[in-house]
Amino acid sequence: MKKIMVVLLASVLFFAVPATTQAAVLKEVVTQKQNVYSKQNGQGSIIGYIYRGSVIKYDSVSKRTIYRNVNGYLNTGYYLAPAITGAWCAAVVSADALNLRAQPTASAKIITTLAGNEVIRVNTGNMQNGWYPIAYNRAGNWQWQGWVNAKYVVRVDGFSYDSLAQFSNL
Repeated sequence: MKKIMVVLLASVLFFAVPATTQAAVLKEVVTQKQNVYSKQNGQGSIIGYIYRGSVIKYDSVSKRTIYRNVNGYLNTGYYLAPAITGAWCAAVVSADALNLRAQPTASAKIITTLAGNEVIRVNTGNMQNGWYPIAYNRAGNWQWQGWVNAKYVVRVDGFSYDSLAQFSNL
């Protein structure tokens, strides 16, 4: 009787667990120019490029990316920013250069200077007096510190796929 119960329980558990992981297509923003390869893990030939600020479709399971007519694989996901995750949204610096401050005031200590068109992440839920707390990407690592004035960044979470979030003061 115990053997029958064990077999019955094992078969119930087997059929209760999905056999495959479903793809999760995400809207991501590229933080720096990347090569797109014909095969995964930087293998195969380079079939195109995706530029900083590109809003792409990214399959987190297969690692396949689609941007305009480029459909292939990135070597790494380190240089992607989710368009939106909770209160955090991707944004682009619209000024030529933007001081990242230690506190949400123009007189606070400067941590670093962000470049024009740099892709950052802003926390919309914790905005204070027109200043966003942010995260910025350096060498594939997100630094979760500092504040920027909201008037010098443009949120791109509402941009459509295949958009290019880059700004000019022409």
